[in-house]
Amino acid sequence: MMRSMMDLLKAIYPLRLAPVSPDTDRCGEILQEELPFDVHKYACESEHNGWVVPQNWYVKKAVIRKDGRVVYDGMEHPLGVIGYSRSFHGKIGVAELKPHLFTHHHWPEGLVYHCDLFYKVGKKDWGFCVPRTLLDSLPEGEYEVDLETAHEAGEMKVHDYLLAGESTDTIVLNAHNCHAGQANDDVSGMVVGIEVMRRLAARPRRYSYRLIIAPEHFGTIFYLAGAPEEVVQTFRACIFMEMLGNIHRLALQETFTGKSLLDRAAHNFLQHHKPGSFTDKFRKIIGNDETVWEGAGYDIPTISLSRFPYPEYHSSMDTADIIIPEKLEESVDTILNILQMVENESVVTRKFRGLVALSNPRYNLYIDQADPSLRPAIGEEQRRWNYLMDCIPRYFDGATSIMDIAEKHQLCARKIHEYVGRFQEKGLVDISPIAYS
Repeated sequence: MMRSMMDLLKAIYPLRLAPVSPDTDRCGEILQEELPFDVHKYACESEHNGWVVPQNWYVKKAVIRKDGRVVYDGMEHPLGVIGYSRSFHGKIGVAELKPHLFTHHHWPEGLVYHCDLFYKVGKKDWGFCVPRTLLDSLPEGEYEVDLETAHEAGEMKVHDYLLAGESTDTIVLNAHNCHAGQANDDVSGMVVGIEVMRRLAARPRRYSYRLIIAPEHFGTIFYLAGAPEEVVQTFRACIFMEMLGNIHRLALQETFTGKSLLDRAAHNFLQHHKPGSFTDKFRKIIGNDETVWEGAGYDIPTISLSRFPYPEYHSSMDTADIIIPEKLEESVDTILNILQMVENESVVTRKFRGLVALSNPRYNLYIDQADPSLRPAIGEEQRRWNYLMDCIPRYFDGATSIMDIAEKHQLCARKIHEYVGRFQEKGLVDISPIAYS
């Protein structure tokens, strides 16, 4: 039986995830129970453009003692040891120990997510993530450190699920799976992506859709580098999904140009249905795999949808307790609506000449407007619909798109598509889908 988004999230987030680790493999097994992903494998220490796939890494033991008493056990939480820490065994003074203890700037009792060594090729270090209260309370004296980690050969895995549509033109959904012990960043993106794909599977689809779940940066870099060129050439756009379950408002980060159809659809939906949302330019909200998809030579327009910033970010406070099921559902609904607007993008060609009596019962296409005797006052949105009714026949020129009309009249593109569909039902127009641009 398929898990709910919350149940799936709770099964994954406590794992000791890393770009390559035994628990990351376990995460993949859980994902495979939800969708029949293809799994692409890349050998550790493979290199592309200077990026090197990290080794298979995990912690065997991680204890700090003083006078024979355990001061800290780094195995008690997945963030207790810095990512890709090397081993260290020895006795050192407190002044030498403290530079190897890392804390969160905001949460005195929380642990920080330390991922610096993931990305610094050749940099070696060891360390623990500890509460600031512990760091500040350490007395002078000698400490015994017993930290043993494994760095082994292995394979990085990228999970790839393709949902075919009428066209091979493909929109990619992407989330990452390498943040240990954090529910919102980015297990929420994984579970939202899986739920979106399930619901897309039940709908007619012009486009094909691909869900990629992979370690941040490494996974998408090596996936794109290794994918057949004929597959890469089908990618029209991408949505990066992260931090989608917390209480805060939705945040839309634009593509590099800010002008793609996906940008326009996302702006249109949020403007008309999520007025409290926030938008900003490329890489101005949060940085992630959009730089990979938008990389020079790929140029795949990629928006990011998140609920960033939030105070628990990159800390052990990012637990299932901050995840709100209704916010996960809102995120799924938002992505589906944005994609539906992309699916609906069309031009309309008239099959009539002159002025049509829209109020004639044969058509029933008239939208009531203000009238001094019957309807003395209507809302601003209704006024825009009234004006659109006067203008819309001129847009049935086979060149003006649904999104063009929506933006010019500051109206919801989905509703305009539905209205134009009524003209088609009456035999007045032909609607022709247009390719992604």
